[in-house]
Amino acid sequence: MKLGIKLSGMAVYPEGGGDEIATGDVTLPSMTLMTDSLTGAGILGTANIPTPGHYDSMELQIAWRTIDKEAFDFVSSKTKGLEIRGSFSEWDNTRSEMVYRSIKIVVRGMGKGVDLGTLVQNAATGTTNTIEVIYIKIFIDGKAALEFDRFNYISRINGQDDLADIRKHLGKA
Repeated sequence: MKLGIKLSGMAVYPEGGGDEIATGDVTLPSMTLMTDSLTGAGILGTANIPTPGHYDSMELQIAWRTIDKEAFDFVSSKTKGLEIRGSFSEWDNTRSEMVYRSIKIVVRGMGKGVDLGTLVQNAATGTTNTIEVIYIKIFIDGKAALEFDRFNYISRINGQDDLADIRKHLGKA
Protein backbone atom coordinates (compact mmCIF):
# COMPACT_ATOMS: atom_id res chain seq x y z
CA MET A 1 0.00 0.00 0.00
CA LYS A 2 1.22 3.48 -0.86
CA LEU A 3 0.18 6.52 1.15
CA GLY A 4 0.23 9.83 -0.72
CA ILE A 5 2.03 12.49 1.29
CA LYS A 6 2.66 15.71 -0.64
CA LEU A 7 3.87 17.46 -3.76
CA SER A 8 7.63 17.45 -3.24
CA GLY A 9 8.58 19.63 -6.20
CA MET A 10 7.00 21.54 -9.05
CA ALA A 11 8.08 23.41 -12.18
CA VAL A 12 5.96 25.38 -14.67
CA TYR A 13 6.93 25.84 -18.33
CA PRO A 14 5.33 27.29 -21.44
CA GLU A 15 3.79 24.40 -23.36
CA GLY A 16 6.32 22.87 -25.71
CA GLY A 17 9.36 23.84 -23.65
CA GLY A 18 11.38 26.92 -22.94
CA ASP A 19 12.48 28.56 -19.74
CA GLU A 20 10.81 27.71 -16.47
CA ILE A 21 8.23 30.27 -15.36
CA ALA A 22 8.88 31.53 -11.83
CA THR A 23 5.38 31.29 -10.42
CA GLY A 24 4.15 30.94 -6.89
CA ASP A 25 1.21 28.57 -6.58
CA VAL A 26 -0.99 27.18 -9.33
CA THR A 27 -4.63 26.54 -8.43
CA LEU A 28 -6.02 23.83 -10.68
CA PRO A 29 -9.60 24.00 -11.97
CA SER A 30 -12.59 22.37 -10.38
CA MET A 31 -14.34 19.97 -12.73
CA THR A 32 -18.09 20.03 -12.13
CA LEU A 33 -20.30 18.11 -14.52
CA MET A 34 -23.29 20.00 -15.86
CA THR A 35 -26.63 18.50 -14.87
CA ASP A 36 -30.19 18.53 -16.07
CA SER A 37 -33.14 18.11 -13.73
CA LEU A 38 -35.23 15.03 -14.35
CA THR A 39 -38.72 14.97 -12.91
CA GLY A 40 -42.08 13.59 -13.89
CA ALA A 41 -44.31 10.53 -13.67
CA GLY A 42 -42.60 7.54 -12.08
CA ILE A 43 -39.89 9.67 -10.43
CA LEU A 44 -40.00 10.61 -6.76
CA GLY A 45 -39.00 14.25 -6.72
CA THR A 46 -36.16 15.54 -8.85
CA ALA A 47 -32.86 13.96 -9.88
CA ASN A 48 -30.05 16.10 -11.24
CA ILE A 49 -28.57 13.88 -13.95
CA PRO A 50 -24.97 14.67 -15.00
CA THR A 51 -24.23 15.01 -18.70
CA PRO A 52 -21.04 13.04 -19.45
CA GLY A 53 -18.22 15.19 -20.80
CA HIS A 54 -20.01 18.50 -20.22
CA TYR A 55 -18.36 20.59 -17.52
CA ASP A 56 -19.10 24.03 -16.12
CA SER A 57 -16.58 26.77 -16.74
CA MET A 58 -13.13 25.78 -15.46
CA GLU A 59 -10.61 28.33 -14.21
CA LEU A 60 -6.93 27.93 -13.43
CA GLN A 61 -5.17 30.53 -11.34
CA ILE A 62 -1.48 31.35 -11.34
CA ALA A 63 -0.12 33.18 -8.32
CA TRP A 64 3.03 35.25 -8.69
CA ARG A 65 5.30 36.43 -5.91
CA THR A 66 5.80 39.75 -7.68
CA ILE A 67 4.47 41.50 -10.78
CA ASP A 68 6.39 39.54 -13.42
CA LYS A 69 6.30 40.32 -17.13
CA GLU A 70 5.15 36.72 -17.74
CA ALA A 71 1.91 37.56 -15.90
CA PHE A 72 0.94 39.80 -18.82
CA ASP A 73 1.36 36.89 -21.26
CA PHE A 74 -1.78 35.42 -19.69
CA VAL A 75 -3.99 38.51 -20.00
CA SER A 76 -4.87 38.30 -23.69
CA SER A 77 -7.65 36.11 -25.06
CA LYS A 78 -5.11 34.30 -27.26
CA THR A 79 -4.83 30.67 -26.26
CA LYS A 80 -1.80 29.98 -24.08
CA GLY A 81 -0.45 26.63 -22.98
CA LEU A 82 1.30 25.58 -19.80
CA GLU A 83 3.09 22.42 -18.79
CA ILE A 84 3.17 21.82 -15.06
CA ARG A 85 5.50 19.08 -13.86
CA GLY A 86 5.66 17.74 -10.36
CA SER A 87 6.81 14.96 -8.11
CA PHE A 88 4.60 13.48 -5.40
CA SER A 89 6.11 11.71 -2.42
CA GLU A 90 4.42 8.59 -1.13
CA TRP A 91 5.17 6.19 1.69
CA ASP A 92 5.42 2.62 0.38
CA ASN A 93 4.26 0.58 3.36
CA THR A 94 5.30 -2.76 1.81
CA ARG A 95 8.92 -1.60 1.40
CA SER A 96 8.96 0.83 4.35
CA GLU A 97 10.42 3.62 2.27
CA MET A 98 9.59 6.87 0.54
CA VAL A 99 8.88 6.60 -3.19
CA TYR A 100 8.05 9.26 -5.79
CA ARG A 101 5.68 9.44 -8.73
CA SER A 102 5.51 12.00 -11.46
CA ILE A 103 2.66 14.20 -12.55
CA LYS A 104 2.51 16.28 -15.71
CA ILE A 105 -0.39 18.59 -16.47
CA VAL A 106 -0.82 20.22 -19.86
CA VAL A 107 -3.30 23.11 -19.84
CA ARG A 108 -4.45 25.42 -22.62
CA GLY A 109 -6.72 28.33 -22.08
CA MET A 110 -7.59 31.96 -22.58
CA GLY A 111 -6.59 34.70 -20.18
CA LYS A 112 -9.50 36.21 -18.29
CA GLY A 113 -7.51 38.84 -16.46
CA VAL A 114 -4.87 39.68 -13.92
CA ASP A 115 -5.19 40.91 -10.34
CA LEU A 116 -2.04 42.98 -9.89
CA GLY A 117 -2.10 42.52 -6.12
CA THR A 118 -0.86 44.87 -3.44
CA LEU A 119 2.42 46.72 -3.15
CA VAL A 120 3.71 46.39 0.40
CA GLN A 121 7.35 46.85 1.29
CA ASN A 122 9.10 43.55 2.14
CA ALA A 123 6.14 41.41 1.01
CA ALA A 124 4.91 39.48 -2.02
CA THR A 125 2.41 41.33 -4.22
CA GLY A 126 -0.18 38.53 -4.46
CA THR A 127 -0.49 39.02 -8.22
CA THR A 128 -2.73 36.38 -9.86
CA ASN A 129 -3.84 35.44 -13.35
CA THR A 130 -7.12 33.70 -14.12
CA ILE A 131 -7.24 31.44 -17.18
CA GLU A 132 -10.36 29.88 -18.69
CA VAL A 133 -9.37 26.25 -19.31
CA ILE A 134 -10.36 24.83 -22.68
CA TYR A 135 -8.00 21.85 -22.63
CA ILE A 136 -6.39 19.84 -19.84
CA LYS A 137 -4.51 16.56 -19.86
CA ILE A 138 -3.04 14.94 -16.76
CA PHE A 139 -0.36 12.24 -16.82
CA ILE A 140 0.50 10.26 -13.71
CA ASP A 141 3.75 8.31 -13.99
CA GLY A 142 3.63 8.88 -17.75
CA LYS A 143 0.15 7.41 -18.21
CA ALA A 144 -2.78 9.63 -19.25
CA ALA A 145 -5.31 9.77 -16.41
CA LEU A 146 -7.54 12.58 -17.68
CA GLU A 147 -8.00 14.47 -20.95
CA PHE A 148 -10.63 17.10 -21.58
CA ASP A 149 -10.88 19.19 -24.74
CA ARG A 150 -13.93 21.45 -24.72
CA PHE A 151 -14.01 22.25 -28.45
CA ASN A 152 -13.13 18.79 -29.80
CA TYR A 153 -15.63 16.73 -27.77
CA ILE A 154 -12.95 14.84 -25.84
CA SER A 155 -13.52 13.64 -22.29
CA ARG A 156 -11.34 10.67 -21.31
CA ILE A 157 -10.93 9.56 -17.73
CA ASN A 158 -8.59 6.67 -16.87
CA GLY A 159 -8.83 5.35 -20.43
CA GLN A 160 -12.62 5.57 -20.68
CA ASP A 161 -13.75 7.78 -23.56
CA ASP A 162 -17.08 9.25 -22.42
CA LEU A 163 -17.84 10.92 -25.74
CA ALA A 164 -16.63 8.39 -28.36
CA ASP A 165 -20.17 7.57 -29.52
CA ILE A 166 -21.21 11.23 -29.62
CA ARG A 167 -18.12 12.20 -31.70
CA LYS A 168 -18.95 9.33 -34.06
CA HIS A 169 -22.60 10.45 -34.38
CA LEU A 170 -21.46 14.03 -35.09
CA GLY A 171 -18.92 12.95 -37.74
CA LYS A 172 -15.98 14.04 -35.57
CA ALA A 173 -14.40 10.59 -35.14
